Amino acid sequence: MNGAEKMRILGARVRAYRKARGLSQKDLAKNICTQATISLIEKRNKIPSMQILLKLCSRLGIQLNDVIVETDDQAVQIFREVGYAVRTAQYRNAESRLDRVKLRSLKENDEIKAYYYYRGQLQLMNHDNPDEAIFNFGMLLNEFNNRSKDIYSLMSRLGLGLAYAKKGEFDKAELFVNQAVRDLDEFDSDSPDLVQDQVSSYLQAAKFFQEIGKDGRTLSLAKKAIKLSEQNNSLFLLEDIYQTMALSQLKLDDGKNAQQNMYIAYALALVSKNQRLAESITNNVAKYQIPPLAL
Repeated sequence: MNGAEKMRILGARVRAYRKARGLSQKDLAKNICTQATISLIEKRNKIPSMQILLKLCSRLGIQLNDVIVETDDQAVQIFREVGYAVRTAQYRNAESRLDRVKLRSLKENDEIKAYYYYRGQLQLMNHDNPDEAIFNFGMLLNEFNNRSKDIYSLMSRLGLGLAYAKKGEFDKAELFVNQAVRDLDEFDSDSPDLVQDQVSSYLQAAKFFQEIGKDGRTLSLAKKAIKLSEQNNSLFLLEDIYQTMALSQLKLDDGKNAQQNMYIAYALALVSKNQRLAESITNNVAKYQIPPLAL
């Protein structure tokens, strides 16, 4: 791991210093970088080149260590591990790691958001407790800007929708899921972890619409997830996405595409060694009497 990978920029601090000096993003960027670079720093904690960063600090009249921290502290490492475990459906493992984090010890907004999001998600997945999930997702959205479009806020809105669905409040659920999907469509993933979070969110939304009988929306969202995966050379969750598509196509009497996508899902499950999903696909092939693909 090189030095840049061990550093994290505190975008909220950069924004606070900029505003304290009466500078717009355009003013701060002038003759140093683009305004978009400043936006990525402030909103997404995206670290620019060291040359750009030093010039920005000079213009703001601050030291580098005023906005840069080391990322190998314990909380950051734990959240990385929790995120990976959640994305790969290792929910018990994720919860045991998250339990090592004390909320009151967290100082950075992104860490607090991560804590509330993962706690809410694990209440849904491990404990089937939508009320506790709603509490945690709501804490994130209420404590910070409710219309923020960072990944944790976006996934918390989706989580609220899924929690209300578990309570049988489908009108309220659909409102939150639709809001999350609109934000997903505008979200620009710039790291492998964010790509996986975005793909996973599209899949969760697709399954929600499948549950309420809106299979056209399911297919649309599944295709967006596939396109995002292709753009980023990622196989993450593709086997699940293709099976979800096939099940909706069966309900829409599109047997030909359902057959093709179900067998694509099976092949991907074998490649990814996802035995659980391979068994699910095998059961669905038998249940719906899907014939083998012609050679």
